[in-house]
Amino acid sequence: MIERILQHPLILFLCIVFIYLLAIPVDIMEVDSAQYYSMSVEMLHRGNFLEFYDRGKEYLDKPPFIFWISGLFFSIFGANEFAFKLPSILFSVLGMYATYRFTKLYYSERTALLAALILGSTQGYFHFNNDVRTDTYLTNSVIASTWMLAAFIQNKKWYYWIGGFFFAGIAMLAKGPMGLISPILAFGTHILFKNEWKVLLRWQWLAGLVIIGAVLSPMLIGLYQQFDLQPDKIVNGKTGVSGLRFYFWEQSFGRITGENVWKNDTGPFFFVHNLGWSFLPWTLAFFGAFFLLIRDIITNGTRIFSLKKEWITWGGFLLPFIALSMSKYKLPHYIYVTFPFAAVITADYLEQLRTRLSPAMKWLNISQTVVLAGAWVFGGLIFLWFFPLTNPILIAVALGGLLLFLYGSIVKFNGYLDKWMVMSISTSFAINILMACQFYPSIIEYQASGKAAKYALEQKLPLDRLFVYFVNGRSLDVYTNHVQRECSDESLMQEWQAGNQTLFVFTNREGRQKLTDGGWKSEAVFTTSSFAVSLLTMNFGNPNTREKVLDEAYILKISR
Repeated sequence: MIERILQHPLILFLCIVFIYLLAIPVDIMEVDSAQYYSMSVEMLHRGNFLEFYDRGKEYLDKPPFIFWISGLFFSIFGANEFAFKLPSILFSVLGMYATYRFTKLYYSERTALLAALILGSTQGYFHFNNDVRTDTYLTNSVIASTWMLAAFIQNKKWYYWIGGFFFAGIAMLAKGPMGLISPILAFGTHILFKNEWKVLLRWQWLAGLVIIGAVLSPMLIGLYQQFDLQPDKIVNGKTGVSGLRFYFWEQSFGRITGENVWKNDTGPFFFVHNLGWSFLPWTLAFFGAFFLLIRDIITNGTRIFSLKKEWITWGGFLLPFIALSMSKYKLPHYIYVTFPFAAVITADYLEQLRTRLSPAMKWLNISQTVVLAGAWVFGGLIFLWFFPLTNPILIAVALGGLLLFLYGSIVKFNGYLDKWMVMSISTSFAINILMACQFYPSIIEYQASGKAAKYALEQKLPLDRLFVYFVNGRSLDVYTNHVQRECSDESLMQEWQAGNQTLFVFTNREGRQKLTDGGWKSEAVFTTSSFAVSLLTMNFGNPNTREKVLDEAYILKISR
């Protein structure tokens, strides 16, 4: 069966892209995606593409690629969900294609197809094509750069050389120096273990830095003009801030040294358990590949260096994984940059088990059946209790996927990999269709600022007198197509004293109480339930406890 599936891989890849597209109508999710969206609109309104502002304040954090590409698509299609999410999907298609082409340089056509399929069907890829982040562009640009540079090493064709360094530059524009460090670590590991030092003597490597410099130059000019030439500016509570130093050092390496202001309480193994869920349904196979490598190292010693076809994938996965784990600030999606390399490692492992007819595949299938059964139980919890399915089409999708999973787990196939693929793909596709069409639309109902924005437009509230108070409320900017102003007690009083007698404020319970304590009278013209949907909890999911964790959000008409 797997042979028949892989003879028509385009059908599977079209299914993956189709599922990505299903999430396009879902509202932009707070906080990061909504912030990137609104900043892209603000950039277009200002007409300045080199200096960046967030609600009118100086912005020095993420590099500008997500703003540039979002602004480009907004200019073509208008500012909407389709224009914001489409470039992410296109880059993911590029990432799958680059993974296929890279894998084919060292392994069989079958392994290459499997690697691309694994990558595109991970939970991480389904997730970041709905909740768009800078990591979407980083991850796919890194594997595109890696593929082209590996192809250049093999055949010396100039267009691979240009493309490899061009995409390394795009990766750096997307998320900073990690865009170049990741390929360097990948190729450095390969060169070291395969003893291919002559590769380093090519003049094209130094010349390639010119290509990267050309790609980065607009951003570097903007950073220098906005910050380095104006050291008196207060940025993130400090003066004398260098935009160039921040980009090349503090934004990435500063998270390891502690110089970066962003810190959280994550431990060194934070990414291990995040890899567990975000690489599903392929996690067990990847861990199997990892333990097989350890066994081979123990068995073969240094001979393992020459036995493996390439070490790019292990260097591209393991060293960035370790470096990111050392950061003092971690979020689950930071690890996605390693996924293309993990996909190749996993595909090679599964192919080795198949060709060796290894009994390990039998036990791996048993373990996979248990894991996927657990996924279906959790899916049942979500779609039968938390947010019950009512749409007959989605009910049919759920039943069809479940029946295919049961078929794969019960029926005896000619090969163990057939069983693995049927169970894994049917589960991944069915659950993510339900996530896109049922789960995300259900939770987004509790994203209060988006609903408030739509109310403000319907009621034609004066947007220049609508303020955000004590909350983030990024979707208010997105869905009013207006840069909202964050206000303090002092700025509200200044507006009132300036003669703006009719003021509106978007806030929550605590913010309303602060206004009352400050002497403001308030009338709620709009009220809705609110929850931070990017920080889901079981109490929120459980309909019996949901009300206990919900906040209230308002648009208040305030006066003295």
